[in-house]
Amino acid sequence: MVHNRLPRLATLVLTIFFGLALLAPLPYVVLTPGHAQDVLAKIITPSKKSAVSPTFYPADGKIFLLSILITNPSAYVTGAELIYSWMRSDYSVMPRSFFYKDGRSADIEEKLAKTEMVDSQLSAKVAALSYLAKNYPQLDTAKIAPSDIDISLAKTGGPSGGLAFAVGIVELLTPGNILKGRVVASTGTIDEKGMVGSIGGVAEKILAAKKAGATLFLVPKNNCEDLAPGIAKIPEGIKIAAVSSLEEAITALNSNHPRGCANLGA
Repeated sequence: MVHNRLPRLATLVLTIFFGLALLAPLPYVVLTPGHAQDVLAKIITPSKKSAVSPTFYPADGKIFLLSILITNPSAYVTGAELIYSWMRSDYSVMPRSFFYKDGRSADIEEKLAKTEMVDSQLSAKVAALSYLAKNYPQLDTAKIAPSDIDISLAKTGGPSGGLAFAVGIVELLTPGNILKGRVVASTGTIDEKGMVGSIGGVAEKILAAKKAGATLFLVPKNNCEDLAPGIAKIPEGIKIAAVSSLEEAITALNSNHPRGCANLGA
């Protein structure tokens, strides 16, 4: 019987090679489900500095803003971490270039995320107040300025909370309960005209929504391709409402059968 064995030197070289490959930094980031925060729970409040004090009506439901956890811009994913992440159903691996630009330090990325969050809050206020002026003229919300509303959210950055903020403001400034006691999750950017934009990590955010007990998840229409069968699994008990504007989001909340991604062919 003949045994084919590698010379010890070759075996040592291969062992070192694969060992270094597992420890080598790779141009990827790992995404995991983050936290769910109810924007109606002392996150959106009347400004204490404002001369005009908006009337906030009690809400009987919850609107969760969802976040994701992502590899720090100053860190790199190793081969071993990459393999482990691929084995986890609740982890996703994405090219680093999708989220970070080369040459930007962690401090710059953090400042950029904070700026995007502040901008999204202002856009949400403008969009919500414009929606209310158009659809609820009897409430006389034209007297309310964006500065009359405070949004306070610590340790969260990026623009993806815009839709949740806007829906929350509409809910709090209208006497009727749009939520009707439901637990709703939301993600998506929003501009001052109320148009909703796509975000990253939507598949991970669905898992966070499920964990928070949400039964309806508002997502941007442009993210439906990320939720197609074979790409993402929709947890049982959650309905998807695909929206492209604040107006469509409110319509979805008022509907027993909101239009989901499947209706759009995703």
